Amino acid sequence: MLRYHKQVFTEPKHWETLKALTGQFNTLDFKYSGHCLDNVKSRAIDLEGLLLYIKGLTLKAGQIFEYYLNDKGEPIKICYRIDYISGLDIILVISNKKEIITIYINSSEDKHETLKREIYING
Repeated sequence: MLRYHKQVFTEPKHWETLKALTGQFNTLDFKYSGHCLDNVKSRAIDLEGLLLYIKGLTLKAGQIFEYYLNDKGEPIKICYRIDYISGLDIILVISNKKEIITIYINSSEDKHETLKREIYING
C-alpha cells in the first residue's frame, strides 16, 4: 500500500482520480464500518448531530489531506478534513466504496506537528 500526505508529497496525476472518486462519493450514501461504529461513540461530542451533519455533506477533493493507493495505483482509502463547528474539524477516513472507516473530531488549529513523514511516499 502506498501512502501519501499533502504535507509530505502528492502526485499531481493522482488528483484527477481523487476528484472523480469524490464526485462519485457525492452520489452515494455513506456506509459505516464496524470499526467506525465501535469507536465513534467515544470520539464524538454530539453523536446524533455529527452523523446528521455527515449525512448532508458534499465532499470536495480539496478537503483530502491523505490517501492510500493499492499496488495498481488505485485509491483504497481517502482522508478528508472538513470544517465542522467553531474551532473543530471532522476527519473522515473513507474506503473507495464510501464506507467510513473512522470518524474523529480534531482542533482546527492542529497543524499535525507529530506527522511521521517517513511513513509516506516522498517525491
